[in-house]
Formats: sequence, structure tokens, C-alpha cells
Amino acid sequence: MDIKNNDTYMDNKQIDTLTKKERNELKRVEKQKAREKNIKIKKIKSWLPWILFAGLIVGGLYWMVNASQTAEENRLGEKVSIMNRDHISVGDSHDAYNSNPPTSGPHAGPARWGFSSEEILDENAIHNLEHGGIWISYKNIDDDSIEVLEKIAKQNSASVIVSPREENDTNIAVTSWGRLMRLDAVNEDLINEFIRQNKNKSPEPLAR
Repeated sequence: MDIKNNDTYMDNKQIDTLTKKERNELKRVEKQKAREKNIKIKKIKSWLPWILFAGLIVGGLYWMVNASQTAEENRLGEKVSIMNRDHISVGDSHDAYNSNPPTSGPHAGPARWGFSSEEILDENAIHNLEHGGIWISYKNIDDDSIEVLEKIAKQNSASVIVSPREENDTNIAVTSWGRLMRLDAVNEDLINEFIRQNKNKSPEPLAR
């Protein structure tokens, strides 16, 4: 009987018919199979931490990408298609902007950060947006509301511009690169949250 290659289960009666040599061979084969099984189990156990680690890495990366995409989708403001970033001089002809006020597109030199009591040219303000800044433009609001906007400008002295703009189609427009939030009245908390979510979400994030 070839015990080495016999994988069929043997009952006690069959074992009793074996010679002593065959019984010893049977025990040796069984021990060999047990050793091979233990080796496989040890290999699986040694691989398990790495499999779990790889799973955690993949799961973590998936969560981060998904969380990033969700945060991007949930940022305050209407998403506006990005236009070209051509550098022009004030007065040069260029394609019409795709929002009012604009959130990207051809632009000239940057405007000064902070509060301005005079209108700022769109071409200048867009440069600040490209650098990660926020532009708050307004019209038809009272002095108390203007004071709130001045305070916001002072609190964000290297990242926010505030200026009047008669061409707005709402009383308050808060813009960043590719984002626009329109308001009927000043809402300090909402404007500050827009700044927090959208500052430096731009091609050249230099705002502070």
C-alpha cells in the first residue's frame, strides 16, 4: 500500500491491517502534513499584519480623497467656470467675464488689500483672487453695514478687499477664485465662513 500518496481517510480497521513499517510511514506522512499545515498558517499569520496595514492605507486614502471632494463640493458660494489667466493692461480688450462680479479671467496688476471707499476695477481685483484673496463688493447698504465690512477687511488685512461696485446685481457679492456668494444684506458670520472656506483656493495661494 502506498501510504505516502494515499490521501483517503483510513479507519482503525484499515490501520490494523498495516505492517509496522507501513504504520510508521503513515505516522511520518501525517506529521509531514501537519508540519506543512503549520508552515502555511504561520505564513498567513506573518502576512496578515501587512494585509491589514495595506487595507488601512487604501481605506485611508479613499477616505481622504472622498472627504476632499465632499469639502470642495460643499464650499460656500456658487461654483463658476474658470476662465483664462491672461495678464493684460487696464483698458485692453478681452473676453467678457462669465459672472457678475467676475471670479476669474484676464487681469491686470493687483489692487491693494483692505477697505476702499472707491470702486476697484475688475481687472485689478481678479489678480487678488488669483492670489487666493477674497473680494467683497457692495452697493445700496447703510453705514452700519459698511462698518461691519470695514471690520472684516481689517481682520483680514492681507487677504480681503472691500469696495463699492455699482454693477453688482445684489447688494453684497463675496467672491474668491471660481466662487461667488450673493447676499441681500451683510451677514458677518456667513462672510467670515466664506473667507475661511475659500481663501487660497486658487492657482497662486499667496494670501495671508
